[in-house]
Amino acid sequence: MSEMNYKSNGTLVLNGKKIRGELVATETSAVFTGKKSTTIEMAYPEIEVLKNVRNGDMASTITVKMKSGEEYVFMLPNGLKVYHYMDKMWDNKPRVRSRAEELHRLAELRGERIVKPKKHLIKRRHPNRSIGGDIGIYVMLAVVAFAMAFPLIFAIGSALKPLDELFRFPPTVLPKNPTLDNFSDLIVTMGQSWVPFTRYITNTVFITAVGTFGHLVIASMAAFVLAKYDFPGGKLFFGIVTTALMFSGYVTGIPNYVIMSKLNMIDTYWALLLPAFAAPIGLFMMKQFMEGLPTALIEAAHIDGASEFRIFWSIVMPNVKPAWLTVIIFSVQSLWNNPAGTIIYSEAKKPLVYALQQIQAGGIARTGQAAAVTVVVMAVPIFIFILSQSQILETMASSGIKD
Repeated sequence: MSEMNYKSNGTLVLNGKKIRGELVATETSAVFTGKKSTTIEMAYPEIEVLKNVRNGDMASTITVKMKSGEEYVFMLPNGLKVYHYMDKMWDNKPRVRSRAEELHRLAELRGERIVKPKKHLIKRRHPNRSIGGDIGIYVMLAVVAFAMAFPLIFAIGSALKPLDELFRFPPTVLPKNPTLDNFSDLIVTMGQSWVPFTRYITNTVFITAVGTFGHLVIASMAAFVLAKYDFPGGKLFFGIVTTALMFSGYVTGIPNYVIMSKLNMIDTYWALLLPAFAAPIGLFMMKQFMEGLPTALIEAAHIDGASEFRIFWSIVMPNVKPAWLTVIIFSVQSLWNNPAGTIIYSEAKKPLVYALQQIQAGGIARTGQAAAVTVVVMAVPIFIFILSQSQILETMASSGIKD
């Protein structure tokens, strides 16, 4: 850090008079040089009290009291950095007692007996609940957590089993002789495809990234309008979106195919991207979450002259971060696991999941590879969920901003 960071022009208040000058903090002392031949040197070991009052931004009022009794008050525009450096070099500063230490000191002076609280082996957040209740809750949570993690553990264990253990009955959860042969065999099989396997990966990454981005943008913009503005047909439109949530992809498969066929988009990426853009789950979640934002916040931005897009991008979107992270999770999971076998016919345009499913359909000899395929397919959605889990949980809570 350069010396310029430890100096500042300003004013010294001395005996009711203000003297303009410059305060420079060095490694051994702070020196003030002012007009009218005023020079004051304050060695750090001689300082008794050093206080700072921040006046906004970097401006500060620094009070220095020396052991000899002199007291100086500096008003410096760049005083914050000067104070931090002086405080850093002030080695013999008095130690500040905590409130508990001060109470103990006063009690000892009065001759009172100090009783130290007993330390419990188990620290409880809710003192009104018994330890037995805590243990019961933790046991129940452990059982539920194991039940939810068991399929994942079993899938990973199966992918690491040799072929003879995969056909063993009763099946075991964890492999006795773990091996990576299933994954190496999967790589060999993928390399035998007449379409480079990197092409399948590129197709999937492109469809997932573009579909998720388009879904998020369109759902967020539409949700902002529906949540914060009243216009004719708004409630009817949202009712249609809510109704669309009841239909699964199997029900809408044929209508989607007919529409894409009429638009001549079969066997193109658009056959996957357009339905992803229009998925109702994102619009529903974003709209419900945006309704919790105070309207006064948006009205204040209008008064300040912010445009609609500026309000949407700089105010609304940061405050609904948990919601759009959850939308990303759902969209990535849907697009990554979509085989698209019914609407994309060209082998060079097929996604990764389709190619992996063909490997799974290879018969008993590829049982180990099928177990490895299961782990590969579910790895990406789980990884993204782990990165965003704390934000996803916040979608069930309020945003913390109230009218």
